[in-house]
Amino acid sequence: MRPIILIPAYRPDGEILKRIIRQISCFDVDHIIVVDDGNGPEFEPLFDQIKNLKKTRVLHHTENKGKGSALRTGFRHILRSIPDFSCVITVDADGQHLPGDVKKIIDAVPNHEDSLVLGVRDFKGKVPVRSYIGNKLTYLMFRGVTGRKIRDTQTGLRAVPRTILEELVGLSSRRYAYELEMLLNLVHRRIPIIEIPITTVYEDNNAMSSFRPVSDSISVYTTLFRWWISFKLFQILRYSLSSIFSTITDFGAYILLIHFSFGIGLASILARGLSVMIHFSANKYFTFSGKNVPDVKEIGKYLLVVGLNLSLSIGLIHLLVRYLPVGEVTAKVMAQLFLFLFTYALLNGFVFLKEKQD
Repeated sequence: MRPIILIPAYRPDGEILKRIIRQISCFDVDHIIVVDDGNGPEFEPLFDQIKNLKKTRVLHHTENKGKGSALRTGFRHILRSIPDFSCVITVDADGQHLPGDVKKIIDAVPNHEDSLVLGVRDFKGKVPVRSYIGNKLTYLMFRGVTGRKIRDTQTGLRAVPRTILEELVGLSSRRYAYELEMLLNLVHRRIPIIEIPITTVYEDNNAMSSFRPVSDSISVYTTLFRWWISFKLFQILRYSLSSIFSTITDFGAYILLIHFSFGIGLASILARGLSVMIHFSANKYFTFSGKNVPDVKEIGKYLLVVGLNLSLSIGLIHLLVRYLPVGEVTAKVMAQLFLFLFTYALLNGFVFLKEKQD
């Protein structure tokens, strides 16, 4: 069985798209499915030409529904109409994926039949600032929420195995959030994700991209947050209990030490040291289900997070008191609520990441 190529297309450059199809058709693939995502009458001549290219079929949306819907349409058509195939390889229509890189993914598939294979970019060279920042921010948030290190969460070059295709059709996200939800779904199901390095290409400073910076970014991060709440709720509760218990320890030890005539400074240091040790152990073994003995590097990372948390807390309190009509106590509560999520992400995606990967 051979792979099928799926290309969602919205207002593409006709020459680039035809060149992509001609070059890929020379590879060992069965079909090239192009989804016309509501491009309208002005693009009809282009898609009429594409229909006549070797191995190519064209599907149509009467209106623009976004990349996620275009991918789902292609997946459904393949499942219903093509009986034998190994996987579906999605390729962007804007020239970001070189034919040689598509060939690398095709060649990698036989060795990873039940895995999602990603073509990941290194974002070196001439990369638009908007694209660089957006990809790095999504990478960091994905890593913090899931505890998985995937270098390019927004790549459109993916080999999706037949075994998981049906479930991906049922995902609900639209536009660019669909590709992120795909990764989140597979991380939750513990499906292996293989990363293959590819070239970073942005044609004409990414001018052909239909990504809407504000609305699409909100959709992507909402999808990430919704998944976190849905599938990590018990972990979040354990993290909350760890934080509450260490806070009680801090106050309890401080009161006890003051009772035995320790000075305020020494009592504060000793109580905080005890609470930090309990917070570390509770999160390592209770929240994130660690098993290994702590090493120096892990402890160092944790202490770095503690110091960062303290510094940010002080800074946020000063800013909130200065610019909002709130007192110091309210500002402290607001700062800690924000840092609650931030610290969770650092513990999950930075401090305890290596042990989880092992």
